[in-house]
Amino acid sequence: MIDSLVLQSKDSYLIVVKFIVKIVATIEARMGSTRLPGKVLAKIGRWSSLELQIERLKRSNYIDEIVLATTTNTDDDVLEIFAINQSVSFFRGSEQDVLQRILGAARAFKGSLLVQLTGDCPLIDSEIVDDLIKKYLELEPNIDFVSNEINRSYPIGLDCRVLSVDLLHKINDECESLIHRSHGTTYVYASAESHRFRCLNIEAPVVLRHPDWRWTLDTAEDLVFFRSLYDYLGSELTRISAIELAAWLRDKPEVRKINSSVQQKRIEDG
Repeated sequence: MIDSLVLQSKDSYLIVVKFIVKIVATIEARMGSTRLPGKVLAKIGRWSSLELQIERLKRSNYIDEIVLATTTNTDDDVLEIFAINQSVSFFRGSEQDVLQRILGAARAFKGSLLVQLTGDCPLIDSEIVDDLIKKYLELEPNIDFVSNEINRSYPIGLDCRVLSVDLLHKINDECESLIHRSHGTTYVYASAESHRFRCLNIEAPVVLRHPDWRWTLDTAEDLVFFRSLYDYLGSELTRISAIELAAWLRDKPEVRKINSSVQQKRIEDG
């Protein structure tokens, strides 16, 4: 289909590919967080954390559908109601088997390319997400997986993984590790089988090269950090880019310090 078209540039090629490929972004979310229960609906100014994340993600030029991928637990009924009220698609699946859950979401909404995101990243940057999607489309079919966290250089909380739904099917069929299944797609790059997959890690630009900065919501300290950002920036939180925020934070050591002592969980911690 693509071969029969006369294309004027690389950008026009990507536009054609976008119309052929349905790109689905899943946001994994549940109310039962161990360190901060109910965190995804915790208030950051006028928005819940999850609402802020979705508003920022809606600015993507590539994503066709955002799907809130939650669990079948009754505690997560509130997230189904949230999705309906926000006019966002939702899918409910296994709590522990995140791989199965996001595959179910991709199937339900007929996605062919998956953008995997977690629901604890209220400052996700649609430009960064689009850069990863664009890089995947440029390299496809000679790439399996594009991410910016294989070797982390971005602040924690800007994490994104891009892969085909076909590959998602493949790893679902062969991955037996409960740890990797609980993380969704880490099997592709962090397992003994990872050498079989063609993976690309995207490095952060210099201004964003702060892998120790926490822009993720896991603890009470993280929530104080985000609320402090709102106190300073207000409604700009839905629009400010990661690069702009990093430049602003360079001069605010007192804000950066709020959650700087929080330890990020390792993959093997589940």
